[in-house]
Amino acid sequence: MNLIPFAGFVVAVLLAVSHGIETFQQMGESKNGHSPKMPPQKLFEVNFYFRSFYRFTSTFLFLALAILQFHIYGELTREINSFPFLFGIHIPFLLLIGPLSYIYFEEMSGGEIYKIRFYHFLPSILSLIFVYLLRPKNFELPLLHSQISIENFFYLTIIESLLSIGVVSIFIYTVSIMIRVFRWKFDFKKSIESSFIPFLFLLIYSLSVVVLFVLSQVLFMQLFLLACIGLTSLLVLILLLKINGKELISNFKKETRSVRYKESRVNGINVNQVLQRLDDLMNLDHLYLNEDLSLPILSKRLGLHTHQLSEILNSMLGCTFRNYINQFRLQEAARLLLEKPDMTILSVIYASGFNSKSSFHKLFQERFGISPQHYRSKID
Repeated sequence: MNLIPFAGFVVAVLLAVSHGIETFQQMGESKNGHSPKMPPQKLFEVNFYFRSFYRFTSTFLFLALAILQFHIYGELTREINSFPFLFGIHIPFLLLIGPLSYIYFEEMSGGEIYKIRFYHFLPSILSLIFVYLLRPKNFELPLLHSQISIENFFYLTIIESLLSIGVVSIFIYTVSIMIRVFRWKFDFKKSIESSFIPFLFLLIYSLSVVVLFVLSQVLFMQLFLLACIGLTSLLVLILLLKINGKELISNFKKETRSVRYKESRVNGINVNQVLQRLDDLMNLDHLYLNEDLSLPILSKRLGLHTHQLSEILNSMLGCTFRNYINQFRLQEAARLLLEKPDMTILSVIYASGFNSKSSFHKLFQERFGISPQHYRSKID
């Protein structure tokens, strides 16, 4: 049974690596111009290191869970006694799980993750300082029924307190996410339908695991292993869904981002939310494939006047409506040319949303520097 936390550690590492590789690929595609660029104004609100941290939120979240599971395995098997330096290493990462989960939720639902304040990470940083820099010089892990010095007793007491604080913080962040989703559900009833029950089940399950960890620390240590089983089972489920290319909660990202946009419209035009909603309409709904798509039609979908959308595109993205739509269509055409060699050029033109052969060839030549025929043959 002690292998359960170790299995959780392995699964969490696999998830961290998978999300890390996925993020690197997305950054590479953005850098190479394979995906339309989003406005850079938010990226300059924080320095380079924090931008990187936010991009790799899911990677760091699963890495924190991996370290937590590894430490649990070390404690259950008493292997931690052979490596006393590793004692307490899980505390800073435990205190990161709550904030990282909240940021991950914000990112999935289209929130402004760059506005998450630095103080959310202070408990983790301070605990790291305490665990290693303020550790007693002659610290030794206590053996069963052995006496320990007052200095070591004081240190271990604070470690246990930090552990409790970490578990409670995860509980608080999870509850705050639940409150947010419930508010959206009641304020915009028809916007969150298919994803609400699965998400509610996930939150209740996560809260149950957290409660088991709390009870195991306060009352019954026998519940500790049960909590580990619950956490490992959740990680295995996430990994299996990812391997099969499925979302943990179907339509969650689409529905919550739509709700966020409606919420921002109630309080006036929020440019960042408009841009996020616009990106979702292109990347999730593939609205650009409609050859009849026009500025009035897109403006209506966004609940804006045509001049408002036109101004946002010009000032924030530096392009016209037609140029904005065409970059998605060109990207789709390039994908079809590579992935479906049996399709004729004419079929590719209409399948990617264009309704004019001449304009397509001209735009494709300008974008890629070669004709569609040469583009396909060059790759071959």
